[in-house]
Amino acid sequence: MEANLARECGTCTKCCEGWLHGNAYGKPFWRGRPCHYLSAGKCSIYGNHPEDPCKTFKCQWLTNNDIPGWMKPDDINAIFTSRTKDGLDYLEITEAGEKLHVEVLSWAIMYALQHNINLQYAIDGGTNRIGSSAFLALNWS
Repeated sequence: MEANLARECGTCTKCCEGWLHGNAYGKPFWRGRPCHYLSAGKCSIYGNHPEDPCKTFKCQWLTNNDIPGWMKPDDINAIFTSRTKDGLDYLEITEAGEKLHVEVLSWAIMYALQHNINLQYAIDGGTNRIGSSAFLALNWS
């Protein structure tokens, strides 16, 4: 496990590129539609960006030092996020520009199994889940 390092986004904009969903100043973004304010790989309103989601959202690479440094979203083209559904927490991996790398998926599955964490990931549009029986039994439709 890495030391408790303060990580920063730096040049990473994966959360703004249209892989996640949100709304910045009334301009929605979602899978396939990047944030309206992302221009030439940079936030055109940085410094005046909204509290939610821009300032409050933190991917797991930023907040969970168990996730190795080499797994920065713009390096692996995937985003780790913490989610909750019907009171059950889970870790989600979202592909962000290419299919999920086997090294990333292997690490995530081992991490989830070792720490009894629910995990959801999709590869090329196919969603997969591992975790507790309660998590697996959730209605996802």
